[in-house]
Amino acid sequence: MTLNDSITLWDKEKRSVFDISISLSSDTLTFPGQPCFQKEVLSSIERGDRSNVSKLGMTSHTGTHVDAPKHFVGDLDGIDKIPFSRIIGHASVYELNVSEKIDAIDIQSLKIDPGDIVLFKTRNSELLINKEFREDYVYLTSEAAEVLKDIGVAAVGLDYLIVDEFDNIRRPVHHILLGKGIILIEGLNLGHISAGAYYLICLPLKIRDGDGAPARAILIEL
Repeated sequence: MTLNDSITLWDKEKRSVFDISISLSSDTLTFPGQPCFQKEVLSSIERGDRSNVSKLGMTSHTGTHVDAPKHFVGDLDGIDKIPFSRIIGHASVYELNVSEKIDAIDIQSLKIDPGDIVLFKTRNSELLINKEFREDYVYLTSEAAEVLKDIGVAAVGLDYLIVDEFDNIRRPVHHILLGKGIILIEGLNLGHISAGAYYLICLPLKIRDGDGAPARAILIEL
């Protein structure tokens, strides 16, 4: 789907649909130390086969992806057990003009309610299209995560491959949010999205007991 796609919903009105997923290819941005996306052609019509079939290789956290609680808290739910209500529903895109991090003070001024799906658009959206990973991305602080946890949001999304600070190997934000069943959606392509209210549909691959999975995510205008 592209910026110009539309869909007829239950109210019979045409609504714009925005694809906020990263396309997967060998050029897709990956986290340092993780393998790139790979597509191996097994059969090809061009070379005389009856069909085109490919073998795919990637990690469970490639491109736009969803983190399950099991990702950092081993005895919690895997990706196949995530309630749909946490990744499908009304979502708000907040555009934050912050240079380094999203802190508690940046969130406290926002009107966020329990059960909300919160998506943060930052200068990361410009970094996401680069082939080289940048360690100076905007991240979420543990204090901000505590605020979101106390509110009781359903999910948190960010426009880069990880919500935690790169050098903080303890990954406190993952532990704080996933530990409370708050789902993380990372690698969102929000560069073409305006701040506001939308309906999110985010469907990760159904991997049994998976720690995460690549996802196709779309926003529908309200």
